[in-house]
Parts: sequence; structure tokens; C-alpha cells
Amino acid sequence: MRVQNLSKAKLKQYSALSLKKYRYRTQQFLIEGNKMVKEAISSGWDIEAIILIQERAEEAEDFAPHTVYLTEESTFRQISQQPQPEGILAVLPFPETPTWPPDCIAALPPGPGFILEDMQDPGNLGTLIRTADWLGFQSIICSKGSVDVLNPKVLRSTMGSFFRVPVYYFSDLPGHLSNHLDHCWAADMDGQRLDQASFGAKDYIVLGNEANGLSVELRQLAGLKKLHIPGRGGAESLNAAIAGAMIGWQLFCHIPKT
Repeated sequence: MRVQNLSKAKLKQYSALSLKKYRYRTQQFLIEGNKMVKEAISSGWDIEAIILIQERAEEAEDFAPHTVYLTEESTFRQISQQPQPEGILAVLPFPETPTWPPDCIAALPPGPGFILEDMQDPGNLGTLIRTADWLGFQSIICSKGSVDVLNPKVLRSTMGSFFRVPVYYFSDLPGHLSNHLDHCWAADMDGQRLDQASFGAKDYIVLGNEANGLSVELRQLAGLKKLHIPGRGGAESLNAAIAGAMIGWQLFCHIPKT
């Protein structure tokens, strides 16, 4: 293990990882907080460096054999994305075969899971990754217009589930789904009631953009099964992550117990 002070060069390099273009240019991303760093280590993920505030310097030996950088809290805040930082960050390299670049696989990955079209809110994506982990879902598929899974807010919202649920990005989501519609259930107000749907154990739940719902291209796919969550109140709609969790539970009930 190497313990050293954080240099100005490393500060500049790691601060830039808050921006998507630098993450993909350098093939690195940040995670933050005690739980996320612990989850990364326990999952066996490669770690380039761990950054600690000086007040936590005595913990450095706990992270052997990883490289540990120490820095003042004021400098740490230049990298941190949290309003109240816990004083620990880790820099992780992309895996050798990352799952998030567009079209990394030709067919649908194993279900059950979520398919997300142009989901923009980092909290929603992170929550759905966490929900998928809780329900034992196998994967999440995103359109290329969805928020980056390596966005710090997404990662923070997953509470460590990021390391257990693969996320895939497809540039032509309608095209990819067109041959798999027998396994896809789209949340849509024109669909049948959720409690009347008959899921298969390997099915996918399709959720659209928070503001606009499903695209016209996706809605018009012949054979796409649609469902809606009935309600009695006056709310215009449900939060996308909450809707996904409610439908996800119904799908979960169709997964054979092992």
C-alpha cells in the first residue's frame, strides 16, 4: 500500500471525472462514501486509488494494498459531489469489457429486468438499479438517450447495487426490442390493468421518459404488451422509479423460487 498526499495534477484529473466526456476519455469514474467504497472492495472491482481527508488518515492502512491519497477537506470538496461529504472517495477504472457502451451485445441480456427509454433523472436510474438488485433482476437496458450510469448521482442512488446489476445501453432501442416483444411489458396508460397482466419469469418492464413517456416509435411496435397501474386519486402520474418498483414486484411474484 502506498500513502501519499494528493498532488495538484491528481486533483485536476479526478475533479474532471464529474463530467461524462472525461470519464469516457480516461476510462475512469468516481464513487463516493463509505458504503460505495466498501461495496466496490467487497465486489472485487479494480480500484486505482482511494482518497481520504486528513482527519481519516489513520484509516489508510485498512485499504491495503490500494494506493491512498490524503488531502485537506477543502481540497476534497473540489472532487466531491456531496453537500456533506463523508471524506472518502475512490477512483475506479472501467472494466475490460464494460457493459454500458452502446450496442455492446447484439441480443437482449438475460431477464427479468427493466428497459428504460430516455430516462433523464439520475435518482430514478439509481433507484431502479437498487430496486432491480432487491428483486433479483438480472439486468437493466437503457436507450442511448438515458442518463449515464456512471453519473455520480446515479451511482450514489444505487447504494452499491451498481456492482451487482449489469447495465446495457442500446443506440436503437426499438430495433433491439422488435424481435423480443413477447418478453416486454411497457408501462402505458392505454394498457391493461397491472393486476390483470400475466408475466413470464424472464420478462422485461419497459419505462419511458419521465416527462414524455414512451416514444412514438416504441409505442407503435406491433405486439408490444402494455399495462397501467390503476389509481383512485387525482395525481396526474406516478414517479417513474415508483412505477417501476410497483410493476417490478408483480413480475417478481412470477419468478420461481430457488
